[in-house]
Amino acid sequence: MTLPAVLLAAACTAVPAGVLLLVLRRRLLVVTVDGYSMLPTLRPGERVLVRRVPADRAAPGAIAVLRHPAGPGTWLPLPPEAVREDGRIYTIKRLAALAGDPVPSGLGPGVKLDPGGTVPPGCLLVLGDNPDQSIDSRQLGPIPAEYLVGVVTRRLSR
Repeated sequence: MTLPAVLLAAACTAVPAGVLLLVLRRRLLVVTVDGYSMLPTLRPGERVLVRRVPADRAAPGAIAVLRHPAGPGTWLPLPPEAVREDGRIYTIKRLAALAGDPVPSGLGPGVKLDPGGTVPPGCLLVLGDNPDQSIDSRQLGPIPAEYLVGVVTRRLSR
């Protein structure tokens, strides 16, 4: 095989691999858990693989990664479980209910949602598995659905 043929073959192999890598980066995200809000399900230091999905493709009960609704310049403090990767602030919670679903009981008096009512359009409710260490919809109320980044598909490390 001549050198130009070898280079062409290598380029033809590298381009699809590069495209595949780009597609995977847009669909998948690796996040490291930092905090105790999801104990005992997830521990600090665990890494999880997240598939990016819109809220209408998520299901209640799934573990979700969300852009955190707090941050610099907002009135909400960043909780200890906020995960910082790639300069972004994420939080990991369980999806309790999506828009139109019944509101679960036990959210707290400041939420202004009646148990048995429905989650407002464009919103979702999230809860940490460890309520004593979690800032979630019990304190914050409904979270805008556009904050959902994706759902955890598997653990990468323990």
